[in-house]
Amino acid sequence: MDFINIVMTTEKLVRDSFENQSYWCEKLGSPFTALLLQALGKNLDKSTNTGNKILDWQGQPDAMGDALALRLAGALHGLVQTGRLPELEKLYPPSSLPSKKILTDAAVAAIVLRDEEICKWLDYPPQTNEIARSSILYAGLAEIVAQTDLSLSIFELGSSAGLNLLLDKFSYQFGEYKMGKANSLVKLKPKWNGSFPKRSMPQIITRHGCDLNPLDITNETHKRRLLAYIWPDQPERLQRTKAAIKIALLDPPLIDKADAADWVEENISLEAKSGVTRVLFHSITYQYFPLEVKGRILVHMEVTGEKATKDTPLAWLAFEQVEGHGACLTLRLWSGKANDGVLQILAIANNAHVQKIEWLAL
Repeated sequence: MDFINIVMTTEKLVRDSFENQSYWCEKLGSPFTALLLQALGKNLDKSTNTGNKILDWQGQPDAMGDALALRLAGALHGLVQTGRLPELEKLYPPSSLPSKKILTDAAVAAIVLRDEEICKWLDYPPQTNEIARSSILYAGLAEIVAQTDLSLSIFELGSSAGLNLLLDKFSYQFGEYKMGKANSLVKLKPKWNGSFPKRSMPQIITRHGCDLNPLDITNETHKRRLLAYIWPDQPERLQRTKAAIKIALLDPPLIDKADAADWVEENISLEAKSGVTRVLFHSITYQYFPLEVKGRILVHMEVTGEKATKDTPLAWLAFEQVEGHGACLTLRLWSGKANDGVLQILAIANNAHVQKIEWLAL
């Protein structure tokens, strides 16, 4: 393939990734972001450094790779939030959805105006730290407690700012049942189908996370970046994240900057504390790990699980996309029993934003 065809192929992949991300934004209830990405995907050119960087992107531009469209959407939202793009800001929610041409013209002008700043934003992968996932994860922790009757030490992969490590500090309503901390600033009430989760209240004694690029919520720049990646026409998500940040600032969670496999091998030890269930968990992040990293984590968890006992259980709780099933909550539990490590499908959510949960565990 000659150079011209390579360039054209790269540009087409980028533009297709914007179109595909636009479709998913519309499907997930963000018509403004959908329109913005559709407009930019069709109209970006190489007259700016931002356009050059995007259209010549050296990497996988789609949502399963570098999520390039969401990087650009986050950059514009971040600059709007800080008053750096006043003309574009007039078109952002809560204003009515503008026409495609008006939004296109304003977004292109914004890129010209803040070209270098936007270019720098493109170096950061989107991190929304979606708080709604805590609802299905908390129900999963309650199931683990019901099966082990022990306190928990929780370890999260892909923690971002670590807000979901604080899931026991949020309030939940699962159908008619309420769980968690009743007076919490964060209140989660997903639509619930199926039987109800075990009402065993998780007692978390330690919490620890890791991320390749962790965000520090005590750092104002990091905090603004976290909020920028939340779609601007979904104010409930923005408010929920702001509330979770307020809770986190009272006692910021410990997040290590580390490779996931290295971190699991170092922290999920064969030498376990008696009377505590160790829980490794993650949500909509495992799909992005390289195969070699996934393989090492799997081997370490299974080897460590073989040494688990009734007094030193090991659990692996995952909320991830499962081909053919959608976003599923699964559990593997080792506690010295004959059926240790068997995969349990606990629940299915309607999508990664968890507005609805179908609980499958008995």
